[in-house]
Amino acid sequence: MSIDGKSILFIDNSTSDFSGHDLNTVKVRGTESSLILLAESFVKRNINVKVLTEIKDEVECKGVIYSNKHNVETLKYDLCIAISNANLFKNIRSKKNVVWSNSLQPIEKFLRKKQLLPFLKYKPEVVTMCNYQYKKRSYITSLYGKHMISLSVDPIFYNESVDIIKIPEPNVLNNVRSHRNLDWLIKIWINNFNNIDNRAKLYINPNLTPYTNELKNNNIFERKFGSRKDLVNELKNTRVFAYTGHKSDIWVLTVEEAVQMCVPIVTYGIGSVEDRVIHNETGFIAKNDKEFAYYLEKLLYDDDFYLNLRKKMFDRRGFKNWNYIADIWIKKFLS
Repeated sequence: MSIDGKSILFIDNSTSDFSGHDLNTVKVRGTESSLILLAESFVKRNINVKVLTEIKDEVECKGVIYSNKHNVETLKYDLCIAISNANLFKNIRSKKNVVWSNSLQPIEKFLRKKQLLPFLKYKPEVVTMCNYQYKKRSYITSLYGKHMISLSVDPIFYNESVDIIKIPEPNVLNNVRSHRNLDWLIKIWINNFNNIDNRAKLYINPNLTPYTNELKNNNIFERKFGSRKDLVNELKNTRVFAYTGHKSDIWVLTVEEAVQMCVPIVTYGIGSVEDRVIHNETGFIAKNDKEFAYYLEKLLYDDDFYLNLRKKMFDRRGFKNWNYIADIWIKKFLS
């Protein structure tokens, strides 16, 4: 079946007035950037795409139309994708509805957010972003079916040239924008790793935990926020990405960005990180703090061990890009 000329409508549930022009700005976070990049991939397949946000004036970016979501839509779409909230289908005419879920959505939250009645009325299927989220999504919160379609990352992370024989300084990055188990990582670093060999440096995001002399004395430093290009350059000079994982994680795109830049991950694989890390292929999933520290030490100080894993990561790079993800959506909902 030809998909030329088919139409897709996205409805964002946030209060942001973003468009595709904001992709590399602080206005756009994980949900918004994923929406923008998926929409642009649909346009490449000759699909008409409109995105409704809080934007004041209608604009076009890379073939995608961005308009205000409070305007009444009169056109009928082949597919409407609402971010997390089935109430957004009100006043929308569509052959098929999908709720693209960006949370774990337990039953109590589902009911508290008044999702049951719009689910019964608009009959949307649910798309989750990871297997962890898919398994947590119950029957009552996905009455008309659920699917798992993963996310990709900004193409800058898999298109940038990477020197796979370069051995960076022993710098470790934790670029997670909330506190999620940061104290646990710091404890492992101080008690199980840094007291053995203190050549390495751990960089964390600022303002997540009090920055004390103890942290500085244990080679833990606050990194600076920057653009995506700045992050790319930072990852080029990072040897390991360390993150325990957290039970509330459902995408952790920052981990996938590191994977695409061939930076090995050390983790416990909690939450959706289990989707991002393949043991001994894109990093290592530890069973305890001692093992976590062991993998850090091996990757930071055993050059052959590090380069062997980096080669494996390079061979997998860019496979599940946004065009690949868009084809899965098309096959499920437009074919």
